Amino acid sequence: MLSGFRSRIPFGIGTVVMIAIAAMVATAGIILSMEPGASRDRQFGFGQLRSYNTEPVTAWTRGVDDLPEFGAGGSVAVADTHGDTWLLSYPSGLGKAFLAVSRYNGESRWAKPVVTGLGSCAFTSAGQVGCAVKVGNVPDGFYLVDDSGQLGPAQPLEDTGRVLGVGDEFVRVDQVGYHVNAVTAAGVTRWSRTFAYSATPTYIPEVDLIDIALADASHVLVDPDTGKTKLSCGPCSVAVYPSGIAVSHQSDDGVVDFHAFSDGKLVAKRTHTVTKMQVSAGPAVLPVLGGIGLATVGETHGRFEVRDPARAQALWTVNEESLSKARPMACGRLVAFARKNHERTVMRLDAEGTVVGRLPAPDQQRPDTNLAELRCVGSFGDVIVVANDNQVTAFDAATGGIRWEVPVSGSAQNVDGHIVLRQGATISLLR
Repeated sequence: MLSGFRSRIPFGIGTVVMIAIAAMVATAGIILSMEPGASRDRQFGFGQLRSYNTEPVTAWTRGVDDLPEFGAGGSVAVADTHGDTWLLSYPSGLGKAFLAVSRYNGESRWAKPVVTGLGSCAFTSAGQVGCAVKVGNVPDGFYLVDDSGQLGPAQPLEDTGRVLGVGDEFVRVDQVGYHVNAVTAAGVTRWSRTFAYSATPTYIPEVDLIDIALADASHVLVDPDTGKTKLSCGPCSVAVYPSGIAVSHQSDDGVVDFHAFSDGKLVAKRTHTVTKMQVSAGPAVLPVLGGIGLATVGETHGRFEVRDPARAQALWTVNEESLSKARPMACGRLVAFARKNHERTVMRLDAEGTVVGRLPAPDQQRPDTNLAELRCVGSFGDVIVVANDNQVTAFDAATGGIRWEVPVSGSAQNVDGHIVLRQGATISLLR
């Protein structure tokens, strides 16, 4: 039997209603959305960072000055990772080149890059790299790449453009994006499907499913072994969490369906559906929802709830007159709720809604530290790390101060729990 009680939150953030006291939040990770399949270390998924307790320093930088066959008109990205080997992509020739480097020091693991042209490369779960090459530096085809960067015999290209490693196989999407097939490392096609719109696949390892996002804003979740549809929606967005998914339908009704993960499988039956609400943007271990549209017009303050997708009842809600209706920032294991006086109360995304502390109202003379204008990089402990194109800032929610600041000229991203900076034609790892 579920029970509830009221608990006064310090710092004026109102009432937390504990709807499921015994609920314990599962902790796991997922692929990050750098590029499809760009992160394999799921321990640091969902906006979770490794500890950056002191101001980080640059561990290494690669870019236009030292990446071989670097071309013009693009930037460096982490295309995929496997353990301590990262696969960098950068402009070269008529398209891209890919180079495996050490995560520790950025040194090349291959003697030379694979120039894929209009193709791409990816890791399987075993660390096998496969590359689709079209108008690259070798004849068109699909190649397996060994640890030194040597290419094996060419397999049929089948006009592959995008590549995603799933298990010990490759999911390949053709150049126009309509045709998707699963091919073994030996070149045997397991299944193929054709869609009406361009497809971008990502892998959901918690339940061994491929989420195929289509250009018409629909999603199809398919079994990687058979290619059969397990769940579909559209137009919609799909947000993945350790214990399930939130499917947000694009309509004025603000409908969000929740589906649980159970024994490594997606449960097709919905655990719960909410209306007139939306999921706050940002990578996080639990979904944070707030009112949307006309549902909030008559309200004088914000009301939000935190849910576990695997449970029918909300874990807890926040609801008080001093609470702003502005969207909260959900970031890793923390969430920052805005108040009407522009302060923020930071709470832990756990079963209890533990209060961590308060952040003061932003300094109007320092817009780079205004949380409302920043994006989540990740969180660790009591610290939220956020960024814009000028600066990375770590806010200590327990003390209410800024732990550290790092100037940048570009973007900051979370790759396997590490902060990575993409600045112009370079990429750097902070340590």
